[in-house]
Amino acid sequence: METSSEDLIASDEIQESEETLSDDLSCPLCMKIFRSPRRLPCLHSFCHDCLQSHIYSIASMQDFVKKLCCPLCGNVAFTGESSTKEMVHLFPFDTLLLSIIIKSKVKTDITCNACQAQDVVSLAEDFCTVCEEALCVQCSKMHGRSRLPKNHTILKIEDLPSKQQTVLQNNDMFRCTEHTSFPVEYYCQGHEAQLCAKCCVEDHASCPEVIKLANKTPNLSEAMNQMKKQMQNLEDQLEQFAANNVLNLSKLESDVNNLTIEIRTLKKKINDALDDLEERVKEEGNKIVNDEKKRIEKANQRCQSHVTAIRNSNVVLESASKYATQNQMFLLTKKVAKQFLMSKRHNGGMFSKNDIVTLQLEVNKQLTSVINIPRGEIGMLRMKKNGEIPVVPDGFKPLKECTAELVDVKDMKVLKEKTPEYTKVIFTSNEQLMLVDCDNKIVYLLDPLCNIVCSHTFLDTPFDVCILNEHGEDVAVVSLPFAQSIHFFSIKDNSITYVQQIQTKYKCFGIAAYNHEELIISGPCGDDMRYYWSIITLDGKEISYHEFDGAGTNQTYVALNAFKSRLYISVYEDDSLHSFGLKGTKHFTFRHLDLDGSGGVSVDRDDNVYVVGYRSDNIFQLSPGGVLIRIIINEIENDPTGICFDRKGDKFVVCHGSRGLGFYRLVFKKR
Repeated sequence: METSSEDLIASDEIQESEETLSDDLSCPLCMKIFRSPRRLPCLHSFCHDCLQSHIYSIASMQDFVKKLCCPLCGNVAFTGESSTKEMVHLFPFDTLLLSIIIKSKVKTDITCNACQAQDVVSLAEDFCTVCEEALCVQCSKMHGRSRLPKNHTILKIEDLPSKQQTVLQNNDMFRCTEHTSFPVEYYCQGHEAQLCAKCCVEDHASCPEVIKLANKTPNLSEAMNQMKKQMQNLEDQLEQFAANNVLNLSKLESDVNNLTIEIRTLKKKINDALDDLEERVKEEGNKIVNDEKKRIEKANQRCQSHVTAIRNSNVVLESASKYATQNQMFLLTKKVAKQFLMSKRHNGGMFSKNDIVTLQLEVNKQLTSVINIPRGEIGMLRMKKNGEIPVVPDGFKPLKECTAELVDVKDMKVLKEKTPEYTKVIFTSNEQLMLVDCDNKIVYLLDPLCNIVCSHTFLDTPFDVCILNEHGEDVAVVSLPFAQSIHFFSIKDNSITYVQQIQTKYKCFGIAAYNHEELIISGPCGDDMRYYWSIITLDGKEISYHEFDGAGTNQTYVALNAFKSRLYISVYEDDSLHSFGLKGTKHFTFRHLDLDGSGGVSVDRDDNVYVVGYRSDNIFQLSPGGVLIRIIINEIENDPTGICFDRKGDKFVVCHGSRGLGFYRLVFKKR
């Protein structure tokens, strides 16, 4: 018994809904009225051109696609292999949607599907209900003359709304997916599967909940109403979600404006205070200058008077020496000497030494402490998500009085028969660990107790790993220096899933997350004894590039401070640690006689820097400015390589080349 269209869908309700859909006939991708809509197996429809563009974006410049998922729900729409150009034609024309558009008298261009396949655009006038293809006049004639489709029913496109029963009888939604020439006649409620007669007999004969669609299904009207209600609720939720996003974005823009005003206010207060200091210095300084000027003028005038008196006495003595007698000269000399002695006593040696007056500005130490902070560390912008601020170290005050205490050791030798070489370990956001074994070409995901959760094996050698946190989910980013590539993995539900990879210009050893959209990478520049570091986007685009001198052409490690204002790069063969500003300014280069083979580098909660000595078996603690505080661990066993602090910045883990992991905590001395 053939199933009628009234049995397959609630005809009265669909006709009623057709009238209300005329305002919402928009493609979910371009948000415009559908143009030649194509339907995916999940029943989501998209414009022909929109779906084609989506396929091209998935293919990423490749000629073939092996898998396609719906851009809305993510359900797999195709697996196999198809050319990017032809794949869109694997999905049928959405006849039902097209007929609703026509009936609603919404203006839309319908192009010939056969011509589209040949990259020719022509308007369609006819529609084959069996092939579900829109056809222009010429293609319609050729279609009717062909041997196989000559018996297909071809309708005028404008007649589709009045020929719905004919259209629905041939629609692939109501044909068996396994046996496409058979109509759906049964439905298995236990497996939620549409069945043809052949499927029912062969695969579902023992299923107790098989319904024959020829029989009226009970409460269909009620089920449709319930579904419409649920869909309306979901639509309301999505609209509310979108409205909240707009509101949140508006608030975010307002926050930026308010923070800018706050900075301007702070800047004005600082400038006003400095202007006031400048005015006071000028006023008080000028008063001192004027007083000193008066004193000097008075002293110079007095000095000049004495010089004149001395000259007068000399003239008198010179004149008297020519005409006076010996007795007269004797008496005159005595009088002049007495006069000179009295004058000298009276002045008290005031002319023997000049008073040198200088001025000096004494600035409040709190102000100078702010001035001496690097620009990038004067302040930072923190983002709250759902009212919470991510854990970020405070910085600014290096804690010099501390030592490192060993808490636990995890022996990881049992992971592989081949001797491992662990190069990097890092914490995820939920306190799991990512561990890199470069010799066995494996990255492990470990739980907080260091049990193996899962792993991923590479074809080439991995070296370093960092963690991006995107939309609350962790993404592990692994460097493969010798393949000059970076691989991305999603960490979710205790699994590691490959996402993508990008290529690098040179070998990339060290890698760090700058933010959720950019990475910092480092390594040797070919074979010329120089090294580089650069900021790149997640698709490999280079934002900035910098070079610096070093020895050898080997591995580097990279770390950032909490404010993302300072970059630290250790160079293994150079036995050195370099610090840069993110604009490229060189802050310092640190070397030490006891630092041999500088390895992993990390930063604690107070911005102190830690660098591992791989060959010297020790760990150095430096101030943010590169001053050695102390060697916190000396004669550490088993070739320490990578080091990483936890999110709080007071505990760290060290991976040992061939053994495993050592867990330490900083012990601070009370002041």
